[in-house]
Amino acid sequence: MAKETYPDNPTFVRAARAKIFTYGGFRLGVFGPGSDIDSLVVVPRWVTRQHYFDHFPSLLQSMAPPGAITDLTPVTDAFVPIIKFEYSGISIDLIFSRVEMGQLPTDTKWNLRDNSVLRGLDEAELRSLNGTRVADEILELVPETKIFKEALRAIKLWAQRRGIYANIMGFPGGVAWAIMVARVCQLYPRATSSVIVSKFFGIMLRWPWPNPVLLKNIEDGPLPVRIWNPKVRRDLSRSRAFPLLTDGVDIQRRQLSPDAHYNPGLPVHVRDIQHHTIILDRHPERAQHGV
Repeated sequence: MAKETYPDNPTFVRAARAKIFTYGGFRLGVFGPGSDIDSLVVVPRWVTRQHYFDHFPSLLQSMAPPGAITDLTPVTDAFVPIIKFEYSGISIDLIFSRVEMGQLPTDTKWNLRDNSVLRGLDEAELRSLNGTRVADEILELVPETKIFKEALRAIKLWAQRRGIYANIMGFPGGVAWAIMVARVCQLYPRATSSVIVSKFFGIMLRWPWPNPVLLKNIEDGPLPVRIWNPKVRRDLSRSRAFPLLTDGVDIQRRQLSPDAHYNPGLPVHVRDIQHHTIILDRHPERAQHGV
């Protein structure tokens, strides 16, 4: 693509590069057998989304051993445009975003944490970057990453076994559960993972919804991106039953649809949390072995 865009500039072509970041459970370190790998490819500004879908599928096939990539499916009209495929039986979701740079830095420590990388991007690109930015921020904001990961593994397993895990089904997804566990870790910075699991159910059951779960204060930020702030927009607190804010410059909101419940005002997963809070109140030793 660099050769097509700058055919008379071989130095520029040689310096062209993209970078791959991960997000979701893989980035948070809570993946397991059967988990997919959520990945983000970041490119300079002269590479467009159309370039990505026109050239990247064939590029992937050419770089992989014959037959290693199967079920390769570009989804151009998704909420976050994505290429889905399996590599040697491992499911990979690959999303795309450009940044407003002529060339990406050579520094291996360069990341997406700086809000300046959001400048000049459209909504789809902002959503694409947000996954990696959120995962990095969660790991930065928890007191002990090892304790957080152990507790999150337990809570994810519990939610999956209870059938209340997946955004597509109207339940909290992986990042939403991670934010809730991270908040409990902040409240009990010296606790063990088993204590975090035990405290999680009581805290989330008694959380004053629809007040959002926050890992840090809401930031206005220097960029013209939409901020989820119910103090400014009163309609937000009324229209969201279960808000969880990701990072300071919040592009995506993780929340349960207000109409997903057994009883009015009582979401399905909150009833499950209530049930397991009662169990742990009676049998606190169960938190040490999973719930």
